[in-house]
Amino acid sequence: MNPRTTLATIGSIGIFIVALMTLTFLGACQNRSDKDDANRQVQAKKGPAQISVENGQTVLTLDMPTQNRLGLEVATLTATLTRAQVTLPAVVLSAQDLATFRNGYVATQAQVQKSRVEADLARKEYTRLKTLFEQDHNISEKSLQSAEGTLQANETDVRAGEQQLNLQESVVRQEWGMVVAKWAVESAPELQRVFDQHEVLVQMTMPSDATFRAPKTISLETPGATRTEAILVSTFPRVDPRIQGRSLLYVAPSHPGLTPGVNLLAHLSVGSQMKGLIVPTSAVVWSEGKAWIYQQTAPDRFTRHAVSTEAPVEKGFFVTEGFSPGDKVVTRGAQALLSEEMLLRGQGGGETDEN
Repeated sequence: MNPRTTLATIGSIGIFIVALMTLTFLGACQNRSDKDDANRQVQAKKGPAQISVENGQTVLTLDMPTQNRLGLEVATLTATLTRAQVTLPAVVLSAQDLATFRNGYVATQAQVQKSRVEADLARKEYTRLKTLFEQDHNISEKSLQSAEGTLQANETDVRAGEQQLNLQESVVRQEWGMVVAKWAVESAPELQRVFDQHEVLVQMTMPSDATFRAPKTISLETPGATRTEAILVSTFPRVDPRIQGRSLLYVAPSHPGLTPGVNLLAHLSVGSQMKGLIVPTSAVVWSEGKAWIYQQTAPDRFTRHAVSTEAPVEKGFFVTEGFSPGDKVVTRGAQALLSEEMLLRGQGGGETDEN
């Protein structure tokens, strides 16, 4: 073959290869440009609120104006120590029979005191007449016998009144226990606060097989889901007919919803202390029959997590797993966030799963 022909052929092939590479490069650039345009179009279509599913968890992405519109506030979870919580039934008691007892007891006391005064006077009169009789019979024997009879009658009234007081005290002890009985007998200020409706008496029932002791203070969940603290008074001799167990008597500050006969839930801290976190009540929302919280994982991202409500405490729910100190959770606007999620789901929301 002619060398010149060979060189020409090689040169043509080289030019073809260079042209092919150039076209390939230009095509790649065009594809990248097209992808960038497509991404920009997708970003342009994205709204201020988006929903996605990542690793099986629902994630909401919200811009700051949307967060402000929903009124979101977050709080940082911190480690704490608490004890296991037990929830037991309780009921507000009527103090009417205590008031009735107190009135009857005061009346009996007054009668006994009157009988004691009359007996004392009769004793003095009998002593005087007996002295006169023994001094040359200055009075008749009949007068002396009459004075003696009056003294015996008065002393009988005193003994009867004292027995009546003892009986009344025994009854109130059987009904209310030693402590309240003492309050009623002595007209103690503790009982007066109950009569004045500044405080109420509450019966709490513990299981018969309970292995824990009754705490000195308990948290009562009142109508309206508010809570108030109650202080132990004593064991309570009555048994709630609806529940078989040991009863205890507590006293709590008066509250508009704490009327006689109202059923309550008593929350007790029992056992040894455990380390965990308290998820605020305001952070918890309910959906699909479960409790959830929204954790802020980035300034604009909120992930919905299930949360256990098996250990309620005064300000929320105590959890030992699933969360760590430093986690941020939505404490205001959580319900609005759930509504926003439901709205995005209804609109299609661009839900994806990015594993």
